[in-house]
Formats: sequence, structure tokens, C-alpha cells
Amino acid sequence: MGKSDFKVLIYSQDGFGLGHLRRNLNICLQVKKRYPEASILIIADSPVAPFFKLPARCDFVKIPTIVKVDMGIWQPDRLPVTYRELLQIRSEIIQNVLLSFRPQVFLVDHMPNGALGELAVPLQKFKRSSPETKIVLGLRDILGAPEVICEHWLKEGAYAATETYYDSVYVYGCSEFYNLADEYKFPEALIAKTRYCGYVCRDSVPREFDEQALTKLFSKNSDWFVMVTGGGGSDASYFMDKFIDAVRLLSPYIPFNAIISTGPFMHPDQYKLLRRRARGLPIFITPMGGDTIRFTRRADLVISMAGYNTVCEVLRLRKNAIIVPRAGPSTEQTTRSRIMSERDLFGTIHPTQLTAENFSELILSRLQNGHHMNEKLMPDLTGAVNVAALLVPESNHKRTQRPPTIGD
Repeated sequence: MGKSDFKVLIYSQDGFGLGHLRRNLNICLQVKKRYPEASILIIADSPVAPFFKLPARCDFVKIPTIVKVDMGIWQPDRLPVTYRELLQIRSEIIQNVLLSFRPQVFLVDHMPNGALGELAVPLQKFKRSSPETKIVLGLRDILGAPEVICEHWLKEGAYAATETYYDSVYVYGCSEFYNLADEYKFPEALIAKTRYCGYVCRDSVPREFDEQALTKLFSKNSDWFVMVTGGGGSDASYFMDKFIDAVRLLSPYIPFNAIISTGPFMHPDQYKLLRRRARGLPIFITPMGGDTIRFTRRADLVISMAGYNTVCEVLRLRKNAIIVPRAGPSTEQTTRSRIMSERDLFGTIHPTQLTAENFSELILSRLQNGHHMNEKLMPDLTGAVNVAALLVPESNHKRTQRPPTIGD
């Protein structure tokens, strides 16, 4: 195989959100760091996928978006067709890409059979035509409530598909935090394929922060700066609204400035409502997007949901943080926030306990008492490096002095 022949294909299903795609891009960067001449193609359905910056020799195949309504229930986001018609279209595109691109590694994110089984036929045909390709299933640390996930995997044939088609299962987490194989009752054949790789974080650390970026946004300087972020933002308004109420209670007594980054998927009406409610308060509201990490690094306190990537950034940057998990329908975020707060890595407040009074008390405590993070209980945060080392054969390994970056 020549230097330019090593090809990786990644299936990344997001719908409304950014989490899976961000995680796969972090892995993509580490693969390129190990082997700069690799070609990487990402099959993605996130509406914002084409706007992400990619390193050289990498590209997207954008498939029509479907949105998850509940466990196993999906619907088209934009096209006026039935979900079955759209799944047929998506499945055929994926199959054609697989058979035409013919990667040495096919990394499938999160769902062994894809959304509603759209990978089942492509995997079957590709496995027959290209048995030498390494097919890998990548799973985040927590999938959801064990009883729900186990029932769903049995119903959808996910266990059988993983045994039949996949050479390895990489868990983007640590078994001592959450033993995924035990929780989701993996049979012995799957346990033998499973590797815990650590948490997948972004590679680049933001440059030194320019304080003028804050002075341009706020009329008054303040001792403290709070960064509030909701990931993609499609369901983040509930805690941002409570944060505004909390600031209204605190602002007469404790000076701080705050940015609320709503994310690209927040409904325009919700965005306008937040801006209207924040008038007169030291709060700047913006969709922001890629600049969030710079302000997150600078913040004296970060307030966010418990999405995988946001939590990884909080840990990576060693930030003083309050995490507000999504209430449902999945228990993924509540489980993650509970496990990590029990290890004194950040503070947390459950949505059912989220009142302006409770929120303001916790914000005040975290600001006044400073940084709270038990370094001795920090998980392995080198997951992207570890996954890349497993994906890229040592014979293809070629380091560069300056790794490719998506940017700060």
C-alpha cells in the first residue's frame, strides 16, 4: 500500500446536535497527526457539518438529515418525504460511498446498524466485497439507561450486528468511571473486542486570551467572568432562562459579566426571548459557534449542559464549572454529571431542582470559593490519541513536527 493509499471512512450521525461530529473530528485530527497523508471521508447528516474546518485530504459527504424524536423514533428534518423513503436514500448513498471509497478503516459512531438500520445492508455487502477492511464501532462513555439501551439493542439486532461485522469496539471513556460492557450486558464475544480508550478531547489548546475581547462586549469591567454554553442549543433555553433569573438576583450584590452562547440550533424565538429578558443585565447573548472555546478557557466559571464534548472541554481546561444535565428522555447526561460530580470534578444541579434561588446560591459559592477539581480522580483525557493509535497501523505511522489543527 502506497503512502497515499491509507483511507479512513467515518459514519457520524448527529441530526440536531454537534456532539458526535465534534468527537469524530477530534479523532480525525489525531489520525492526521500520526499519518498526514491519510485520506479521511466523513459521512455526516448534521446541518452544520459542511461549515466545520477540516485538515488537508479530508472531506464530508453530507446525507439528508433525520432528527431523533425518542429512542428508535426518527423523522426527516427538511425533506417532505416519509422517514422510510429518506432512510432508503441515506442507505444507498452510504453503500455507494463504502463501495467506491473502499477504506482500510471504517469507523462507525454510536449505532452498530446506523439510524433505524440504515447500515445493515451496506455493512453486509461491504464485508463480503472488502473483508480486509477493519470495521470499528466507536461508543461514547454512556449511551443511556441500561434497561432502555439493552432492550433497544436486542430489538434492533445491534448485538448480533456488532458480533458479525465489527472487528473492534472502542469506548470513548474509562471503565472505572462507567463500565459500558457490563452496564449494557455485552456477551463475551463483544467484551473480547472492547477497548476503553479514554475521553476524546480536542487537540489544540486556545491561544492566550485577549482581554479586549471582553471590554468590547461589556460597558463595565468586572472581577469575574462567567461563560454559559449549551452545545448545539436545540434544548438549552431552559437553563439559560434560569441563569438570567439568577443573575437578576445576584447582580446587585456580586459583580460579574457573562456570555451566553446559545449554539446554532436554538429556535430563533427562544433566542430573541433570552435577549429580551437579559436587557439591563451584564449578559451578552450570541450564537457564537467556534469562538466558544476561547471564552471557556478565560472564564472564572463555566455553566453548561452535560454533553460529552462540553464536559471533556471543562475537564481538559480544568475549569471551575456548574453542570446542568438534560432531564431526558435519555439518562445519559444525568448519569455522566452524577458520576463526575461525585468525584469532585465539578458542581452539578439537576433540572428538577433548578430555581433562580438555588442557581444563584450555587453560582455565588463557586465564584467565591474558586476552582474545585480533584486532580487525583481525573479520567484519562487522551482518548483521541489512543483511538488514532489503534486505527492507524504502525507501518503507516509518520509524525510531523506541527500537527494539523481545526483552529482554536
